Amino acid sequence: MVLDQTLANQGAFGVQKAIYDTNGNVIVEGSKSKTEIGFLVTNYYKKEVIKNITLENRLNLYSDYINNFGNVDVDWELKFDLIVNQYVRANIGSHVIYDDDIKAKKEINGTQTIIGSKIQLKQILGVGLAYAF
Repeated sequence: MVLDQTLANQGAFGVQKAIYDTNGNVIVEGSKSKTEIGFLVTNYYKKEVIKNITLENRLNLYSDYINNFGNVDVDWELKFDLIVNQYVRANIGSHVIYDDDIKAKKEINGTQTIIGSKIQLKQILGVGLAYAF
């Protein structure tokens, strides 16, 4: 869902973009939502690997039936929760996303050019204090 009509008119986030006349006026507004029907495989695994260190793994694989069936979108999150001592906790992890429908853009010679899909990667490091009252 795209709530901002300006972004919807641009076709942001994979929705159908607006149709313009030769003067640049909007004839048909861009769609604010996109519906997909597909096949989803989900995996969740959580285990204490050694004392005070817990591994949590989430993997989602999705393929759209209508648009490019067999082309798999990946959403994978891997996290380690660490108990350092009675008061200090930490977590380390990564989150990888690949969606073929979302195309990256690059400016080449002053013009925006679509260069294709890319992998998105997020690394996580958190340290916190815990105290029970």
